[in-house]
Amino acid sequence: MADGPGDIVFEDCKYLTGSPQRFAVLAQLRERPARPTELCDSVDATRTTIQRILAGFSERQWVVKRDGEYRLTVTGQRVFDRYRALVSEVEQARAAGPLAAHLGPIAADLPADLLDPDCLTTSSEQNPLAAVNRFTDWIHEAEGDVRAISPIVTSVFNDAAVKLLETGTHIEFIIDHSVLERSASDFSDALERGLEHENIDTYVHDTTLDIGLALDRSRVCLAAYDDRNNLRAIAESDATAAYRWAETVFDRHTERSEPLAAVLPVQENNP
Repeated sequence: MADGPGDIVFEDCKYLTGSPQRFAVLAQLRERPARPTELCDSVDATRTTIQRILAGFSERQWVVKRDGEYRLTVTGQRVFDRYRALVSEVEQARAAGPLAAHLGPIAADLPADLLDPDCLTTSSEQNPLAAVNRFTDWIHEAEGDVRAISPIVTSVFNDAAVKLLETGTHIEFIIDHSVLERSASDFSDALERGLEHENIDTYVHDTTLDIGLALDRSRVCLAAYDDRNNLRAIAESDATAAYRWAETVFDRHTERSEPLAAVLPVQENNP
């Protein structure tokens, strides 16, 4: 069992995070020393509240008063810098929650670029198709050859693939056996295209897939699905680290997959 902070340190942490005004005062003092009246002008708090905050900071030796101005000590600066980093991390975790909650083991070495809130599109009750629509747009915008992994089959994605093939784009596509079965029953034309079209190589993974992934010449798009195979969030990036990670993931999946032509006869012979 991991040891937590001591009681005194824990109380200091509680004090620091107890109100947004305390963070705001630290932020102002991190910029430059200030008098209480100046802090009242820049922080949404009364003079009494400002004085109480400064007293709490002084007690903890995060600030000192010199010539009527309060300034951060070196330890106060370090506390603020790490608190600001924590706030940023929590903001990122909240934004990326719909993605992170549905990634499974693949998230162990996920590059930070794919958790950037600016790279995310998430579905919500207000916009349940936001991730699907953006993923479809991403496919339409693809440049160069495309490599993709998908745990689902839909007419929307099939239509997007057709448009890519019409432009001469080469596609490497990995599915699992459940997608193959669904394709055989509901999307036979797409399955035949995956088997016969010269510009698409389809592979069947040996276990159930739980993520979606797409790469073009320079971009990567990661898709997270819930237990009902609803697309909950996507993350897209053109960062080098993210692209290299995606290539590694795709290659690992390819190693555990067989060509569609090798699997299909077996699939058809099973009752």
